[in-house]
Amino acid sequence: MSASKNKQNIAEVASARNRFESALQHLVDRRDEGQESSDEGGEIDICLSEPSPIQSPSKRSSSNRGRKRKRAKDDFDYEPGQYQHTYIMKLFDRSVDLAVFDEDSPLYPICRAWLKNNPHSREPPPRSPTPEPENPAQSSEEETDRIPDIYKMPPPIKQDPDDHTDYRIPHPVPQPKTYFFISDAEDAPPAEGLLMKHMERWKQVRQSWVDQGRINEMRFGESMQLLRDIFDCQMKDV
Repeated sequence: MSASKNKQNIAEVASARNRFESALQHLVDRRDEGQESSDEGGEIDICLSEPSPIQSPSKRSSSNRGRKRKRAKDDFDYEPGQYQHTYIMKLFDRSVDLAVFDEDSPLYPICRAWLKNNPHSREPPPRSPTPEPENPAQSSEEETDRIPDIYKMPPPIKQDPDDHTDYRIPHPVPQPKTYFFISDAEDAPPAEGLLMKHMERWKQVRQSWVDQGRINEMRFGESMQLLRDIFDCQMKDV
């Protein structure tokens, strides 16, 4: 029972393989016929004599070779502006012939040809216009107005190279020395007087920090001027 089933399976596989090969051969024949019709389109073939049905295989093969030779000769007679090969790619519902473009072609004309959806058109792709040379006088004026590329900001100004003082920190404000005993009620100053003295001193401390900050910013004057020039140049373009 198993042997007969194996024979049946082998027969089914062979039959399916034969049908598949015949379908492939049919597709190949249709493609060859389409190529022959496209190659011979626009030409009128005049048959002087029809081949007899009992013609020998050698004569048929010689006639086929003669026709292929003629077709190859016609292929070499194309004009320089024509394209002989096609490579049509279909994307979604549109097609484009990629054979008219080379590997250095920009993407924009390829997309435009895809939008036209006419892959069999023999028109060459449009060439991009050659840019006009710039006026040297105008370019020189632009170069003078343009700020050169900056890769490093200028260093801050240092008065003394050997001075390692931190210019951000001001000198401490001197505090008056008053001696009193806080436990002695008669000798100790009142709380209001102490508060006023502390407030006056801390105002001086705050002002000293503000003044020292301005002095420190003056050391970066070149960098600030450079940033201001860059900002003004950008605002001119806007």
